[in-house]
Amino acid sequence: MLTVSVLWTLLLLAATVAVTPVLDRLMGRAACWVLAALYLAAAAALLPAAAAVMAGGAGDPATTFAVPWAPQWGVELALRADGIGIVFSMIALVIGAVVLAYSARYLPVGRNLSFSLVMALFTLSMVTLVLADDLVLLFIAWELTSIASFLLIARSGAAGQAASMRTLLITFLGGLALLSAVTLMVLRLGTTSLSEVLADGIWQQDPAFTTLVALLVAVAACTKSAQFPFHVWLPDAMAAITPVSAYLHAAAVVKAGIFLLLRFSPAFHDVPAWNVLLIVAGLITAFVGGFLALQQGDLKKLMAYSTVSQLGLIVALIGVGTEYAILAAVLHTIAHALFKSGLFMMVGVVDHAVHTRELRRMPALWRTMPGSFAVTVLGCMSMAGLPPMLGFVSKESLLTGALETGGPAWAPWAVALGIAGASVLTFAYCAKIVLGAFVDGRDEELLARVDGERAPSAPGAHDATGALVRAEDAHAPGLLFLGPAALPILVGLPLALVVGVLDTPVGRAMDAALGGEFHPHLAFWHGITPELGLTAAIIALGTLIALARERVLPALEARPFPVDGARVLTAVDRLAERVAAVLVRPIASDDPMRHLGAILLAFAAVVLGSLAVLWGDLAPLQQGMNRGIDVILLVLVTVAVIVVCTRRDRLGAAVALSAVGILATVQILALGAPDVALTQLLVESLTIIVIMLVLQRLPQRFEAPERDGAPRRSRRLGALLVAVPVGLAAGAGVFAFMGRRGRSEVAEYYIDNAEEITGGHNIVNVILVEFRALDTLGELSVLGMAGVAIVAVLSSVRHMFIDPARADEQVEAPHLREEGTSAHRAISSAWGNAAALQLMVRVVGPVLALLSLMLFLRGHNAPGGGFIAALVGSAIVALLYLSTSRDRQIGPPRLPLMLIGGGVLVALGSGVLGFLHEGFLEPLHGYLLGQHVSTSMIFDLGVYLAVLGLVMVAVNLLGAGATTGEKSGEGTRERTDEAVEGELPGPLDTTRGEPARRRRVGVGTAHLTAGTKPREAGRR
Repeated sequence: MLTVSVLWTLLLLAATVAVTPVLDRLMGRAACWVLAALYLAAAAALLPAAAAVMAGGAGDPATTFAVPWAPQWGVELALRADGIGIVFSMIALVIGAVVLAYSARYLPVGRNLSFSLVMALFTLSMVTLVLADDLVLLFIAWELTSIASFLLIARSGAAGQAASMRTLLITFLGGLALLSAVTLMVLRLGTTSLSEVLADGIWQQDPAFTTLVALLVAVAACTKSAQFPFHVWLPDAMAAITPVSAYLHAAAVVKAGIFLLLRFSPAFHDVPAWNVLLIVAGLITAFVGGFLALQQGDLKKLMAYSTVSQLGLIVALIGVGTEYAILAAVLHTIAHALFKSGLFMMVGVVDHAVHTRELRRMPALWRTMPGSFAVTVLGCMSMAGLPPMLGFVSKESLLTGALETGGPAWAPWAVALGIAGASVLTFAYCAKIVLGAFVDGRDEELLARVDGERAPSAPGAHDATGALVRAEDAHAPGLLFLGPAALPILVGLPLALVVGVLDTPVGRAMDAALGGEFHPHLAFWHGITPELGLTAAIIALGTLIALARERVLPALEARPFPVDGARVLTAVDRLAERVAAVLVRPIASDDPMRHLGAILLAFAAVVLGSLAVLWGDLAPLQQGMNRGIDVILLVLVTVAVIVVCTRRDRLGAAVALSAVGILATVQILALGAPDVALTQLLVESLTIIVIMLVLQRLPQRFEAPERDGAPRRSRRLGALLVAVPVGLAAGAGVFAFMGRRGRSEVAEYYIDNAEEITGGHNIVNVILVEFRALDTLGELSVLGMAGVAIVAVLSSVRHMFIDPARADEQVEAPHLREEGTSAHRAISSAWGNAAALQLMVRVVGPVLALLSLMLFLRGHNAPGGGFIAALVGSAIVALLYLSTSRDRQIGPPRLPLMLIGGGVLVALGSGVLGFLHEGFLEPLHGYLLGQHVSTSMIFDLGVYLAVLGLVMVAVNLLGAGATTGEKSGEGTRERTDEAVEGELPGPLDTTRGEPARRRRVGVGTAHLTAGTKPREAGRR
């Protein structure tokens, strides 16, 4: 394992994610330098695998790694380095390092954790994607890149909220297409191994299946690579900061789509539907992106649409699918990563210099920023395909690959002319970038009409938008700012002149994409060829457009498309809202009876209908199912339920409800299940305490006296009409379907094998923490979210509304004796009443703690375990709270949420340890001091912590402000805020629990509490 290069690369990236919060706290934006170094270290760790791949050693141990992940389904954590994986990994790591170095000067001084952490996670996901050799792992990494891109865009504030949602929508649609393709491949081929899937003969034997899967993969890739009509998300993503744009659009998200197409090219490169779809979509995208780029006045938006256009060219060549076409696609992918990342960063340099990205507001900067001007010219030359840049070589290869298109005789020239036409637009918008940003300068007459005033011309003056007016006042970039932006562009110059050094990397990528062995010979000059003639025509037509820019560009900018992608998606969203409003109108009510009634009646109909059909075929009851104690318990439970239903006061109903729970505990104990009975008893006790805490904020009676009458009777009648059939259905269903068969095969398997496999005698516990640990982990996550939800819901209500005065009912005060008497103190002061309980806690508390520890340690072999032990520990929390004479918080304010989060993380950590054996959550067994131990105890510890944290949240928050005869020092809202912020002098005046030091508009729930909808950030 220590020699596996691909594994070390991912481990370094995972470590980068782990240390990023610490680095950000200690170093602020300078942490990006360290992160860049870690990226380069990860690239260096991949070099042994890269060397083996370049040497043709596909089976070298450094290039592959696999451990079982879900062995029951054949899923592995499998990695494999080949030509495609190496090329895309190096792009993600090296370009990522350059972007992070640039970010160390671009970002504001201070902490930028939301940027650096998500960037690190993004890179880990991207490299995992391109090195994955398992379909399940590939899909998970694919979705993680979508989530990371969403987070990076959404962090931009109000401007990025809608854009991030549109990005998430489109990329997740692609995720669904990929999921469908992966599911079909796994079900049909019986394996999740990507290598085996691509090498299977099914792709030649079943054209219909091959076409279906190819189309699904193509659609998934087109959503990520921004192909028409899914291209609309990429310009939207310009809401993110410049380093994010440089990375997403040059090395990450869009390259993920290109990677997916190349990865599946061995199976689909000769499938007609694949060829036609990719060629047509690619060429349309190239033209649409190029035309829209010419219409943009914002430099960053122009770059975004240029990315769309360039990706269209690559996709079209992958669709051609021939040897030289794949060569061209790989080479242009490398060239695009270099010039586009550099150009995006240069946009940030210019924006920093003059405080605007609007071309018509930029002064002529070529004299005052000659270095930036030269770098931008070289970058645009490469994008336009001009010598002596690498983009020239890659564009020539695009034309050569297009001329190899199969099909009718006219197809090669049609594709080549399509690429040439899109390249004319590329030349034109490259000229617009250079001339508009550095040469033409500001059009003061036009801007005076737009702004309504002429901009001042004094030194240091700004116009109405804040843009600098004079080029002499531009802020010249420092070397540490300009250097990283210039580096990828400058590399393209010598690389073009010695392009032969890319023969082997490109050749190995061709091997992986076409399933053969290829030895390309790249060269800067190929003589006089048809491709060179097309290049000359491209330059000539592009030059004409550039020379006529004063007439052509204003005409294009003045006539934008009336409909853009954002408007289309907004219209679809509004249509969906209107349709949803119509569909939910029959159940649009806050009354729970309307919702629960329909569900429960449907349940009753299904169960009773099934019984009517199956009654004659039911098996007889097993022997010994009916006992005398069952009848007694049935009668008692029935009486208790009737009391719950008929009591008018909440306290009496709660007491009767607790009786139902206790009787159920007796029933479970009588059946011989001490584990379950103990759990039920403890849960019942804690639940009643929580119910009592909630009751103090509710009226004493269920309905106020003035509501008595016909409406109340009709409501009770409706409830009765629902309750009777549901009760009959539940009772009849249990009678009919339970107790009529012996133990199932699964139960027999557990009884026969659980002790041998796990070393534990307590079958119930080992089922929960070993055999079905994944189910328990899901339940643990839900339990943890319940605690978080309590805090979130309470923090959404302002202090003035969360603890209102109880004016809904008048309670007659008791007649007390005069002050100073024992009787008066017993009622008015809680201290005397709590003294006995406090004394008991001093004795019982340590006993319960020892009992909790004992139950935890013995859970594998006897009744106990993490959940039961946690409930006993929680009983200490409840007793401590009940023994206080006035409301006070149990434990430090932040402790409950830390216990919940820590518990879930501990449980997940125990699952990760399973990878040392066979897979996630697979327990490891051993002996310590002669005693059998298992990592499932660590899992149990996570359960213990999370349950204890949940109970503390419930007691601390729901019990806040309890009426104990003395005025409480803290209200519910203050206690809720302290659970997140720590000790506070009072409640926060917010509706979403924002930290007091970072006040922002509560756009989510303020209108629910204040009655008026707040003004949202970024809107008028």
